[in-house]
Amino acid sequence: MILDDFHAMISEDAREAHEIGRYRTTEEAIEGILCDYLEEEQVIFDIQLSPYQKTNSSRQAMKVSAHAFDEKNATLSLLVVKWERNNKLVKMSRNDANRMFKMVRRFYRNAKIGIYKEMEETDTAFTLAQMIYERQAFISTVRIYLVSNALVDIEPPPDGEEEDTLFSYDVWDIDRIFRLVGQAGSAAENIIHLRDHYDSSIFMMKMQAEHQKYDCYVGMMPGPVLARIYDEHGQQLIERNVRSFLQAKNAINKGIRDTVRDEPEMFMAYNNGISTVATWIEADELNQNVVSIHSLHGWQIVNGGQTTASLANAYKNNLDLSQVFVPVKLTILKSNQNKDRIIAYISKYANSQNKITMSDFSANNPWHVEMEKLSRRIWVPSRQRVRWFYERARGQYLVELNRQRTAARQKNFRSENPKSHVVSKTLAAKCMMCTMQKPYLVSKGSETNFVKFMELVESGKVPFPNEKYYKHMVAKVILFDKCDRIVKSLQLGDYKANVVAYTIALAYRLYEAEIDLDNIWTKQDINEKIELMLQDLALRVWEHITHPIVEGTNITQWCKREECWNLLLKRQGLEIASIEEDEDEEA
Repeated sequence: MILDDFHAMISEDAREAHEIGRYRTTEEAIEGILCDYLEEEQVIFDIQLSPYQKTNSSRQAMKVSAHAFDEKNATLSLLVVKWERNNKLVKMSRNDANRMFKMVRRFYRNAKIGIYKEMEETDTAFTLAQMIYERQAFISTVRIYLVSNALVDIEPPPDGEEEDTLFSYDVWDIDRIFRLVGQAGSAAENIIHLRDHYDSSIFMMKMQAEHQKYDCYVGMMPGPVLARIYDEHGQQLIERNVRSFLQAKNAINKGIRDTVRDEPEMFMAYNNGISTVATWIEADELNQNVVSIHSLHGWQIVNGGQTTASLANAYKNNLDLSQVFVPVKLTILKSNQNKDRIIAYISKYANSQNKITMSDFSANNPWHVEMEKLSRRIWVPSRQRVRWFYERARGQYLVELNRQRTAARQKNFRSENPKSHVVSKTLAAKCMMCTMQKPYLVSKGSETNFVKFMELVESGKVPFPNEKYYKHMVAKVILFDKCDRIVKSLQLGDYKANVVAYTIALAYRLYEAEIDLDNIWTKQDINEKIELMLQDLALRVWEHITHPIVEGTNITQWCKREECWNLLLKRQGLEIASIEEDEDEEA
C-alpha cells in the first residue's frame, strides 16, 4: 500500500462511518479515525473527542478537536485535527499549521479563565474547558498535536514555558501516521546498524552450552546508544513487549531520572536491564565465547520498555548519559517454529518480577490467538460474505490488507473485512467489561481497563473462547456500538463514553435475560425494544452521573469510582453487591 491508497482508505472509511451513523459529520469521522490511529499505536492514551470551534474573528479564533489527560503525570494533550476536503493528497501551508497551533493555545488560555461558564453543559468541549479551569494549577505540561490528512512539512514550534506550564508541540500528518501504522507487524525488518549508524558495538558473552532452539548472549549497552535507538525507532522496538502499552514514554520514570541525574555511575547496579530478541546478528568473534556485535536484525525489546523509554526521555531532556550502561540479555531464535510462543514466555517471565505486568497484554496470549482464529473462520449469517476481524496485534488489519498484492484482492479483502467490523483487543475488553458490570473500570480508560480484563483472563474468570463465546463477543460489540450511537443522538454532552459504559452495565443488571445475544448475532443488530430500553437507561445514567454525592465533583473522575456505580444501583432500588466477588461467568 502506498500513501495515496492509505489516504483514500481513510476518506472512504470516514464517509462510511458517517453514513451508518457513527459520526454526525464526515469531518467528525475523520477526527475520530485519525485519533483512533494515534491511540491504537500508543502515541496518546485514552483520547476523548471534544470538538470546539469559534472562528468569528481571526484574532479570537479557537479550535480543539480532542484531548487526553494523564493525571498521574499532570499532562494534558490537546489535539486539533485539520481535515483537507480533497480526494487527492494536498500540502498544508506553514501559515495554516501555525494558525492551528495558535487556536489551540487560545482555547487553553480562555479555558483557564472560565470559558466553560459561557458554554452549555451539552457542548462537547464543556467538560474539557471546565477541567482546565479547575485543574490549571495541577497541569504541568500541555502537549499540542496538529493532526491532519494533509502533508505538513514544517517543524513544530519550539517548546516554551508559560506561568510554570511547559508547552510542547508535535505534528502528525498523513505521511507520519502512515509510516507509524506501517511499522506494525514488521518487527523482523528492524535492522540496527550499531557500528555504522551509532559508532558503537556491543561486547557480549555467549552462553557456552549449545542449544538447537536458541543462542543467548549477555552484556551491556551504553545508555546514549539505547536512547538514540529508541528515539529513532520508537514503539516498533517494543512491539512484543507486554508492557509496551503502559504510559512509560509520557514522562521520565522518577527513579531512573534521579539515578541518571544524581548517580549515573550506579545505573548498572540499580537497574535490572533489558531482555531482547533478534532473528540474527552480525558480529566479530574476539575470543572464546566473547563477541563484538555491530548489527542486530529483527531486534525487539521484550522486557525493559519502561527503562528504554525513560532513558530516551532523559536523553531528550539533555541529561548526561555518558556514564550510564544498561545490562542486556539477547536471545537469538534459530527457528521460526513456536517463535511467537517462546517470545511471549520470555516476555512474561522477564516481567514476573513486577506483579502488575503478569496481567499485561501480550498479543501472543493463547486467549487472543484463539479469538483471532475464530474471527478468521466464522462468517456473518447474511447473504453478503462478511466477517468480523479480531485484531490481536496492533496494526494487524493494515498488515493483512497490504498482503493482498493486487488492487482487486485488496478491494475484495475490504469487502469481506470492512473497517467497521474490526474489533481491537481493547474494544473487546471494553465491551465485555461493560456487560460484566464494571463501568467504573471502563471509565478509567482503555489501557487500565485492559489490564484488569487480562487479570480476569489469567485467573480463569473469563472462559477460553469457543465459537459461541466469540459470537457473543461480537454481539456485545454491536450492542456497545448501537448504545454509543443512541447516546450520541441524545446530545448529552461530553460524558458520552461514561454514559455508554454505565448504560450497558445497568442494562445487564436489570434486563440481562432480555438481551438475546444469539439474536443480535443473527440479525447483526439490536431490536427496537432493546433500543428503547437503552435510550431510557441512558437518560437515567445521565441524571445520575451529573448529580454526584458532593456538588462540584469532577464528573469524569466521579465515574471512575466504584462508589458511583454502587450509588446508581442504590438510586434504582437495586441491591449493591461486591462486583469483584462475582462468580465466573461468560464475559
